[in-house]
Amino acid sequence: MKDKQKRKKERTWAEAARMVLENFSDAPMTPKQILHVIQTKGLKEMRGTAPLACLVTMLHSQVRGDRVKNSIFFKLPGRMSLFTLKVHKPHPLKLSTLCC
Repeated sequence: MKDKQKRKKERTWAEAARMVLENFSDAPMTPKQILHVIQTKGLKEMRGTAPLACLVTMLHSQVRGDRVKNSIFFKLPGRMSLFTLKVHKPHPLKLSTLCC
């Protein structure tokens, strides 16, 4: 039986990805890049055979459907798989700023 007091609470994929995008990058990242930082910094315990699939599924589920309003992640439009945090979401240029 596992001792719950000694066992550290594990981070979720969302928590680990948020930490990477907040602390280790100032630009949007692909899921592969995010996973690489998670693994090298030891931000999440890896179990199972497909950690990249788990991360990709979490990111895509966060930016689609009903979860979009409450999600902290943002997928850059027109790009295959570049993600950032909503607080770092690039703002589209207003037409008034493009004036000669």
